[in-house]
Amino acid sequence: MPVPPLLKQSARGLGLIGVYFAIFAYPPFRVSGVLWPDWSPGSLELGFLLSGPAIGWLIHQRWRNRWTRGLLRLTYTWVGIAFLAFSVIVLWDVLCLIPAGARVFNDSLLITCLTATIGYALMSAHRLAVRRVRVNAPGLSEPIRVVQISDVHVGSRTTAFLRRVVAKVNRLRPDIVLITGDLVDLRALPADIYTPLGSLDAPVYFVIGNHERYIGADEVCAKLEEKGVRVLRNASAIEGELQLIGIDDAEVRDQVPRILPTLPVDPEKFSILLYHRPDGFEAASEHGIHLMLCGHTHNGQILPFNYLVRRVFPRICGRYEHGGSVLYVSPGTGTWGPLMRLGSTNEVTELELLPVDGG
Repeated sequence: MPVPPLLKQSARGLGLIGVYFAIFAYPPFRVSGVLWPDWSPGSLELGFLLSGPAIGWLIHQRWRNRWTRGLLRLTYTWVGIAFLAFSVIVLWDVLCLIPAGARVFNDSLLITCLTATIGYALMSAHRLAVRRVRVNAPGLSEPIRVVQISDVHVGSRTTAFLRRVVAKVNRLRPDIVLITGDLVDLRALPADIYTPLGSLDAPVYFVIGNHERYIGADEVCAKLEEKGVRVLRNASAIEGELQLIGIDDAEVRDQVPRILPTLPVDPEKFSILLYHRPDGFEAASEHGIHLMLCGHTHNGQILPFNYLVRRVFPRICGRYEHGGSVLYVSPGTGTWGPLMRLGSTNEVTELELLPVDGG
């Protein structure tokens, strides 16, 4: 007998409410039970805990100024802390059900473990690592240093963070800088947020990500071009011995095999395909692309999200090879939403392209 649609919707709604309550109410009540066993939270405390994410959503939809952007970052981070605390506490409580585990994973250690985990995740969001990758590059007469940044997410992150990224990139002395999408993620950002990009000491190329599509890609691209950034929207460009090809981000999985055949691939040049999400690598390899650069996944950003992200994007982070082509998926240079990283790293990627047999 088929289930009535109204019953399905009601069950789904109750399930979402249950998950919402579990993530945002259970962790603080569980922790307060350890720290203050005699305290009984009331409806006021419960309302405060459950209203925070809803207030953040309202700010995201309605208001945009310096102060509300700061409040929005705090709200997103609150959501991240709640999710991480829920994950740790649930795992802890399951381990305590095991007789051997109950002797080790007791409440006296829970607060220390929880504080250390959340503190580490908050600090990790502000560290910038450099990862160096070597790629054999047929057709080059001399080495070329390419720096990739991706998913900086100005909006979720501040302009000061973007300045740090630019300074880190310049210290690497790149020959070219490639930005693989999601540079910004909020509407109505002040015009000066793009100013740090004008300080990059190398030619800069950019392709849009999903967040540029959400907030208005045409406007973002126009502002970037004012700062000297070359935008590639289903287009190609020649930069010395390199051919750069950029394809617009899209939700459909066949975007690369659909668009790439419409763009010329010069076999005499070392070709680099910029596409925001790690889809279509096999098609890129079949069309003679030497190197494909992507981002989007954040490598899950916060454990255990990486297990969920990997189900959608099996090539979640790092280097992959197929048919003589190389794919590199950045874990992201910034963070989206919560200012937290756990099990992932903010990365500026330095790719050293090395001539093969003298070019």
